[in-house]
Amino acid sequence: MLGRRYYYNILSLSALCFATTLLTFNVFTAWHQKVVLHEQQQKKELFYNVSLQDDWCIQARILTHIKIPELKNTYQLLDECEISEYAVYRSIYIFYENWKHHFGDSTGKVRETIDNVLIQWGDKRRTVAGAYDINGKFIQQASVTGLALSPSHVWVKRGEKGIGTSSLIHELVHITLWNLYGSADPTHEGGEDNIWTDKHTQFIKETNNLLFLIGDNNLADPNYSMDILRAVMESTLRNGKEREK
Repeated sequence: MLGRRYYYNILSLSALCFATTLLTFNVFTAWHQKVVLHEQQQKKELFYNVSLQDDWCIQARILTHIKIPELKNTYQLLDECEISEYAVYRSIYIFYENWKHHFGDSTGKVRETIDNVLIQWGDKRRTVAGAYDINGKFIQQASVTGLALSPSHVWVKRGEKGIGTSSLIHELVHITLWNLYGSADPTHEGGEDNIWTDKHTQFIKETNNLLFLIGDNNLADPNYSMDILRAVMESTLRNGKEREK
């Protein structure tokens, strides 16, 4: 009886040691993964900033036209919350450079379009009598986050997590097509215009992903140089996963 009990105690002790070793290994593995992820995040934050401060809504200085730098006759009109005009310029810059890569601009018409835009920002959705979804399905009394009001005037609801989550790029595509082909193609990939294609839809997703990845804070930061911006564009859009999709 004593031998069996001794043998049982030895087995129990061995099992306990094994369990303790396994638990220690799992804890170390989890800790190491956290360390690696933290280091990766620190490296990423050198270039990207996808978050906004809690007080991101800064009262607009004045309800008037604010000139967008580097663009000849492009302005934004604010209502409640201020958006950095430099962040808007860099967003339009990314739009244009990526548009040229996808579709070209041999006539300079797209450049002329982005040089002459009024961007009207809002903080609430608008309800319109009718609109079309991306597949061309008509929706009555549609709640929208953006409108192409003319070939040179867009209304855009501010994105809660930055310009990359707004419909700015979507509306810029509408007015670009409007100036190029005489129609904004409101039916998108549906309808009979056949101007807006799935390539334009993918272009919007790709461009917005990059804007969201960089973040409004960096887009508005004068210390975030255009050289870094171009490098991030090149690595993400030309050679990165976005270009592989």
